[in-house]
Amino acid sequence: GRKVVWCGEGVGAGHVAKACNNLVLAASMAAVAEAMAIGVRSGLDARVLAEVLNSSSGRCWSSEVYNPVPGVMEGVPAGR
Repeated sequence: GRKVVWCGEGVGAGHVAKACNNLVLAASMAAVAEAMAIGVRSGLDARVLAEVLNSSSGRCWSSEVYNPVPGVMEGVPAGR
């Protein structure tokens, strides 16, 4: 990454911080995928739902930069 953050004296403190960050990312990615699936199955257009999420409290990196739903974004794995 671009930013270095000192995480403490303990051996492995940086690894623990990275694991915690990855846990939060995984949870948000799963939540975005589930919310999008519910919306699409209920008849909403995936791009419209993504716009709603990204304009409100559901906005997060997973929805805005790396949306896991095919057809919502270009340049991400789901868009291939």
